[in-house]
Amino acid sequence: KNQPFVWDKSCEESFQELKRRLTTAPVLVLPDAKEPFEVYCDASKMGLGGVLMQRGRVVAYASRQLKT
Repeated sequence: KNQPFVWDKSCEESFQELKRRLTTAPVLVLPDAKEPFEVYCDASKMGLGGVLMQRGRVVAYASRQLKT
């Protein structure tokens, strides 16, 4: 509390990178059967989704709205 908000060069660079990533279409990569896969998923009462990745790059997205 009672501390001024400081927006420095590092904050601005991070913000610009975040904007760039949120406004550019992701590029999917072809899967390599010789490399390990990573699966990230999440779900709620409204829907579910997942991402298949390799080496930190997206191979596929999947999502679905659930019936209520």
